[in-house]
Amino acid sequence: MSTTEATPLDSHTPQWAYLVTAIAAIVISILGFFGNLLTILALPHTRRLRHSATWLVVNLAVAEGAFCVTILPISAGHLLHMLYTGQPLFDETGCSVFVFLRYVNIQAELLSIAAIAINRCVLIAMPKSYPNVFSSRKTVGIIAGIWLVSAAIMLIPLLKVYGQFTYNLDTEECDFDDKTAHKKAPRKVFLSLGFLLPCIVIITSYSYIYYKVRSFLRLILNTIHYIISNYKVVAEQHFVSFVSPHMLVCLLWIQAQSSANLLARRRHNASEDSRKTNSQRPVEGLRARDIRIARTIGVIFLAFLICCTPVSVAHFMETKVNKAALLLLHPLYWAQYCINIFIYVFMNNQYRDAYVNYISQWWPDFKEMSRRRFHWREEQTSQDSRRQSRGTTPNLSVRFQLNRKGSEVNSSPQVNDTRL
Repeated sequence: MSTTEATPLDSHTPQWAYLVTAIAAIVISILGFFGNLLTILALPHTRRLRHSATWLVVNLAVAEGAFCVTILPISAGHLLHMLYTGQPLFDETGCSVFVFLRYVNIQAELLSIAAIAINRCVLIAMPKSYPNVFSSRKTVGIIAGIWLVSAAIMLIPLLKVYGQFTYNLDTEECDFDDKTAHKKAPRKVFLSLGFLLPCIVIITSYSYIYYKVRSFLRLILNTIHYIISNYKVVAEQHFVSFVSPHMLVCLLWIQAQSSANLLARRRHNASEDSRKTNSQRPVEGLRARDIRIARTIGVIFLAFLICCTPVSVAHFMETKVNKAALLLLHPLYWAQYCINIFIYVFMNNQYRDAYVNYISQWWPDFKEMSRRRFHWREEQTSQDSRRQSRGTTPNLSVRFQLNRKGSEVNSSPQVNDTRL
């Protein structure tokens, strides 16, 4: 795969930049491989997590794990080869295959995040139809479709139907060839179809989710209402002279809206006192664990944007960006492949419990150690809650004794008589 007749490149990139980026690629490759492997093994191992959203998360981990065991080691080898020989690792054919595999992997990752976002939207919009829409067979079909679509999109430039892959001397890596008759048009087209379109789907899906849950909007309105109510005197004394009438109208409108919202919530809570448990659920079909899954994947998508945006912008401005700076942005981009497991652990109790329970099978003291060190407690399952609800109901002997004593007919069992 290496070029045998190539001459050393006239590169202005310092040698330490090659070395640092190569070491980062190796470290991220190792962390990402074991982290994603743990996700692939632990989540399906937990029986109560075997649903469509989990299989989509596992598919996401497969895409990221494949990137860590194929793309990152090869990238590290290319950088080290450039460091010691000044020549690229690949010839034209090898470079085309490498960039094809890289883009297919990235495409599958983004489509997996989009599929999870759509999965959460369907759960909220059509809770009764959700089991049919995301049945086991259809979920398998969606996962297969993600990989087929990703490969089909990138086969077009690989076969040179529209655009082509080659070694880019400006960025010193394999990428789209901008020196063809189409110039940068293929890069922009595939970026729009493969990346911007899924991003729009994801953003739209989470906008709908947060619109339904409304927790974020309520938090903002209640915070503004609290500030205005408690600091009204201070605002009048110090800030009114600097605020325009239009801003005052906006502030008054926000205060009125938040007050109305707060009053409506109080009336709703008062009328639903007898159904306290059900009133805490935000919307039909969306349970607390479903909100956590949606929030977790939303943070993963945000991390994806944070990691990808700088290097993507730098590639579009490659002629104006220093080569060392462009090279050192790659570890930030690669970091997304090893941070997801930390997001799962700290943001989703169910996933964290799945990791702890799975590791405890091979390391029995791990569960107790994690509880002492991180104060983690295993989340109660729905089966546990059903057992507890049965335990709070007096048995036949207790009810018989209560009926025999007229003074105790209307009394409730003591706390020590039930399993709360």
